[in-house]
Amino acid sequence: MMGQEDQDALLKRFLNEEDPAIAQACFETLLSEHVEPLVRDITRYKSRSSYSFGCTHEFQDEEDIRSEVVLQLISRLRDLRRSGADAHIENFRGYVAVTTYNAYYKYIRMKHPGRSRLKNRIRYLVNHRREFSDWQTEQEEYVCGLSKWGKDQAGKNARSEDPPVDLDEFLPSLARGKSVTNMKLDELLMDVLTWRGRPILLDDLVGIVAKLQGIRDPQPAQSYGEGEDESSDISICNILPDSAPDIATTLEQRSYLERLWAEICQLPQRQRVALLLNLRDSQARDALILFTLTGITSLRQIARVTEIPSEEFAPLWNKLPMEDSAIADLLGITRQQVINLRKSARERLARRMAAC
Repeated sequence: MMGQEDQDALLKRFLNEEDPAIAQACFETLLSEHVEPLVRDITRYKSRSSYSFGCTHEFQDEEDIRSEVVLQLISRLRDLRRSGADAHIENFRGYVAVTTYNAYYKYIRMKHPGRSRLKNRIRYLVNHRREFSDWQTEQEEYVCGLSKWGKDQAGKNARSEDPPVDLDEFLPSLARGKSVTNMKLDELLMDVLTWRGRPILLDDLVGIVAKLQGIRDPQPAQSYGEGEDESSDISICNILPDSAPDIATTLEQRSYLERLWAEICQLPQRQRVALLLNLRDSQARDALILFTLTGITSLRQIARVTEIPSEEFAPLWNKLPMEDSAIADLLGITRQQVINLRKSARERLARRMAAC
């Protein structure tokens, strides 16, 4: 992993380099050696923390968050390079980390509204009651504790690698006659923090209280897929830029789709099949039809790109998007290999589209 100064220097070279080939090489190095590893580490850490207290995610949830962050960064860097202005990013690593955390919290707010409301209540109490306080770690995460502990102790004792709190040990520590079901939130926070004896990361504290109070957000019913943890369904939203209801954006998006289709055609054949036959929009509907509705390609051309004979492809059209197991049977490989092929295709597309 390169140092912060090296990363910032590489970013500056990418933004100012006149040779497109050299600029692209700098860009790919930034993505592969700095952006993707950091984004992956943050999302894995945050997801593991949430798993401990019932805020369940699927493998694809992490993939979606990572894809969103990387594409946001790609768009930002591309805009900076195109502008040719003096705009720049002072601390690239910090910028990537903040973007990742923001994307993760946005995801939590959408998927777990009850948990998000609880987090807001806890933050309000911590900031408005004298007995509580919060601090920031070097990783820019918030920790909560008792004011009497002081900032120095909070910085030393709040660690992301702390083992999960065993709530079966906490419950017997409550005074006789006390129950989490009839305790006010401030009482519960006081008892949890006092019992723990050290500051707790805010997200961990939210998870603890949510589990104690039985706060569970309803999970959306699955309308597709096989219900496995390794869900690999891909949304076209992971590839397209944000949409907006105006003509300029519509034209820009069509141009983007044209470039995207050209890059898809350059993928290896199995990657093209794994990507296109499972392509879904945000409502899990077939997104491949988007390319035909916009006149960018046709059913016959799609059959040619996937290298599936037209007479065999036509019956598949009405079955799209296909499940990974069906695509695996078609290609004569395993379902996991289909997942890996599509992941590789998506990563390559993200890099290639960044240079456009």
